[in-house]
Amino acid sequence: MHPQSLHSQRFSIRYPDVKAPLRTLALCLVLLLVAACSSDRSGAAGGKSRLAPLVAVARVEARDVPVTVNAPVDLRPLQVIDVSSKALGYLDSVLVDRGDHVVRGQLLATVRPADLPDQLEAERAALGTFQASLALARSNHERSRQLAPSGLVSQQELQSTTSALASAEAAEAASKSRIEALAVRLGEMRILAPADGFVLARKLDPGALVGPGGAGAILTVAQTQVLRVFVSVNEREAPRVKVGQLAKVELDAWPGRPFEGKVVRISPAFDPSTRTLDAEVQLPNADGELRIGMYGRGSIILEVHRGAAVAPDTAVVVNALGRYAFVLDGDKVRRRTLETGVDGGTWLEILKGVSTGEEIVTAGTDALSDGVVVRVSRASADGKSLQAADGEKPAPKEKTSAPN
Repeated sequence: MHPQSLHSQRFSIRYPDVKAPLRTLALCLVLLLVAACSSDRSGAAGGKSRLAPLVAVARVEARDVPVTVNAPVDLRPLQVIDVSSKALGYLDSVLVDRGDHVVRGQLLATVRPADLPDQLEAERAALGTFQASLALARSNHERSRQLAPSGLVSQQELQSTTSALASAEAAEAASKSRIEALAVRLGEMRILAPADGFVLARKLDPGALVGPGGAGAILTVAQTQVLRVFVSVNEREAPRVKVGQLAKVELDAWPGRPFEGKVVRISPAFDPSTRTLDAEVQLPNADGELRIGMYGRGSIILEVHRGAAVAPDTAVVVNALGRYAFVLDGDKVRRRTLETGVDGGTWLEILKGVSTGEEIVTAGTDALSDGVVVRVSRASADGKSLQAADGEKPAPKEKTSAPN
């Protein structure tokens, strides 16, 4: 062996591997940590099980459900009268203005006549002449009638005086008639209210020319003691609408306060543009609470379903599976297919599927299926959920969602 090689083997030093124990120690620590975490998770899972779905329920109620025809309406006056002058002249004064209350026969305006006073004076003067002629004719006729038996007056003269008397009487009567007519025309210069109501509009001011050939109406008066609305009825519902049926009108100006009236007449023909006919409903308005032009919704009650089953609209699920609801059966729920009737907005009439007194799920249906065990939170009469005992609230319910 080469001397140099012997020297290398004799004097080489081997150092121990210190990294191997450290790697082993780190691996053990990781295994211990994983085992501890797995033990914690398994302990937590074993200590608390998954909670059942929390739902809100409400009881199906019995209620009288009206079947109605509904349509948007606006209040209209029973009568609208344009007040004008029959005699030609200039408007002298207007004594009322828009919004004023008037009664029948009240003076509203005056008109200054053109030549009527002069005509009246001339006719009165002519009447005096006719009356003098009548007195003379009457005297001549009386004298002729007394002298005729003795032969001093001929029968021809007697007939002549009789004819003259008749002519004088006719002339006097005609003059009196003309005076009365002129007096009536002068009276028409005082414009009176034709009915009780309110002034809707004042269209002319003093100085305007009025009359049959003048500028038209001076004022517009509306009778408001009774107002009316027109409910549009389609062809399908028209045969069921009758005169005398009860109707209700809900106005935006008076929320939550329906006004009652009756159907007084029905249009004999359909509107060709809308294919509906109008049913007129009259509303009493003696205290003046209702005003022309108020907007709202009118409904005519066709019939009433007595003691019908009614449930909150949030309880009814509508999707591809149909229309159904979940009914509480002990601690479980059962899915029932429904047949509904009248839609009241926040409630639905249930014709088939559930009965009065049963409790029906109104919120939390998203996680339900037939036979699922649930936790129950009672709901108020309007379907709003009350908080459960553990403080958790049911998930909000969507009508179009449904479990399988």
